[in-house]
Amino acid sequence: MTYEELKHSGFIISMHYSNRELAILGQTRDGLGGDEPIVLVSKVNPYDYHPVDFRDTTIELEDWQEAVKLAHELAMTPLDQRGEKMEPDWIKHAKWWFHSVLGRA
Repeated sequence: MTYEELKHSGFIISMHYSNRELAILGQTRDGLGGDEPIVLVSKVNPYDYHPVDFRDTTIELEDWQEAVKLAHELAMTPLDQRGEKMEPDWIKHAKWWFHSVLGRA
């Protein structure tokens, strides 16, 4: 599975949940409209994913199980085959700025 396929899965995906993880999110029950992670997947370690307790979210058990299956499939995909390179926006901006100033990448 690629990151692009995961984004189109119908779940809320936070590709930049942290520097090392992405998250599949579920809407919280508190009524404030926030999102909580239901599964975390490592962007740097292959085969590394962590299901999280989903009971504080509006996600049903079957949907949570589907999210865990997707996370498992992504985690089993080698890092170099997952698709786009995971760079934070500030790195992209710095590269653009250096390219503009120096005239090369």
